[in-house]
Amino acid sequence: MANLDQSYITSLVEYARGGDSDAFAELYMATCQRQYRFACGYLKDEEVAKEALRDTYLIALKNIAALGDAHLFLSWLSQINFRVCLGMQKKQNGDSKELPIHDDGSLKEFDPESLNPEESAVQIDGQDFIIRQIMNLPFTESQVIILRYYNKLKIRDIARLMDLKSSSVRRHLANGCKKLKQLSKK
Repeated sequence: MANLDQSYITSLVEYARGGDSDAFAELYMATCQRQYRFACGYLKDEEVAKEALRDTYLIALKNIAALGDAHLFLSWLSQINFRVCLGMQKKQNGDSKELPIHDDGSLKEFDPESLNPEESAVQIDGQDFIIRQIMNLPFTESQVIILRYYNKLKIRDIARLMDLKSSSVRRHLANGCKKLKQLSKK
């Protein structure tokens, strides 16, 4: 995946936008392994991961014409996969209820080494504040934080799933946690 030719992917996206099903099939073949690895790691169940992969590509196929910049296809696809996996995980866990909230209604001091973001969720206007803040982070930072703190994955496992170096995962994790800490002070 790291060796994908961006200009080739972009040209395939352009053809797929025009209705070329062979181009979309080629996009699928070029990207499915990475997306499947991510889904397996996130959901921890190969069969559910296959379902997530199917849903991810169906959503991508239906909406590829709406993608503004063809250069963003890989990131866009990863975001779709992430959101599909998040929804499936909630469905698997029967998690229709909100995350825990604090009685005092304020965020604790956010320390990435000792505090799980799930424990510092605050309900504002019926939505989980911390989840909204995580989802507003740059995509890679939000994925790393969720995989680390919500899915309890180790840095090396996250690196393998996201096709990154461990040092990059640590950097994204630190940057994301730093941004969340700044937001919690507001």
